[in-house]
Amino acid sequence: MIQKLQKKLEGELPGIKSWKRMAVKSGKGESIESESLQKYSDWVSKEKKNSMKKAAVLVGLFKKNDEWCFSLIRRPMSEKNHPGQIALPGGAMEKNETLKNTALREAFEEVGIKPEDVKIIGQLTPVPVPVSEYLIYPFVGVIDYEPEWVINEDEVEKIFILRISELISSDNGYTEMWDLRGNKVEVPIFKVMNETVWGATAAVLSELIDIAK
Repeated sequence: MIQKLQKKLEGELPGIKSWKRMAVKSGKGESIESESLQKYSDWVSKEKKNSMKKAAVLVGLFKKNDEWCFSLIRRPMSEKNHPGQIALPGGAMEKNETLKNTALREAFEEVGIKPEDVKIIGQLTPVPVPVSEYLIYPFVGVIDYEPEWVINEDEVEKIFILRISELISSDNGYTEMWDLRGNKVEVPIFKVMNETVWGATAAVLSELIDIAK
C-alpha cells in the first residue's frame, strides 16, 4: 500500500474534487462558500497564499495488527479556535522552520511521535480554512512501529488510532444538520470510533481516501 500511496502523492492530486463531498451546505442544500472551499482557486491564489497563516499536520502511518493505521486527536474544550474537534496532530508554523518540520515538531509535542522515526513520503493538497485564514499543509509519513504515545494534555484531550480500512468504509455520504455560527447547515461528516470528523480534517481525509483506495 505504501508504494502505491507514495506514487500517487508524487502525481496530480484530486484536491477540491475530493473535498466537494465534504462541503458544508445551507439548510436549502446550497454550498456555503466560506465553509465549503468551493472557491479553492480564489483562496490559493498567489496573493491570498502569501497573506494566509501557515500550518502543517501529519498523517503518520504505521502498522498495527497487520493493518495500516494513523492517529487522530480530540482537541480540549479549552482550545480557543477548535474546541473539542477531531484533528490530525499539527499546528502553526513557527519562524525560521519549514512546513515539514512544523508537522514533525507538532506531532512530537502533541502525541510523542519522534521526528527521526518518521519517513515523509509526500504531501496532500494544502487546505485553506477561510474562517481562520490558515492554509494547512498535510504531510504523509511512515513509521516502522506504533509510537509510544505521550499526550500533551494542554493540546490533546484524547488520541485515537484509526485504521485506513475503517476510514475508507466511513466514506458513506453521511450528513447531519447543525446550527453553525447562527446558521442551519448540512454538514457532511465521517463517523469513526463514535467520533464526528468534519471541516478541514475531513477535507484532508477525503483526499487521503481517494488516493488510498
